[in-house]
Amino acid sequence: MTVQQRTRGAAQCVDCGRAMAVRITSEETLLPIGSTDGCPCGGTEFRMLGE
Repeated sequence: MTVQQRTRGAAQCVDCGRAMAVRITSEETLLPIGSTDGCPCGGTEFRMLGE
């Protein structure tokens, strides 16, 4: 993934509501920054804040 294909934003865990910083891929996948396993609650689905 190149720098041009990555953006950052804030998203919320669908399971617990925790806000996290995320990378947004060109496929619009949300990947938590600093965590390879998703949210500390175990959730792996996120939605952008404000949506």
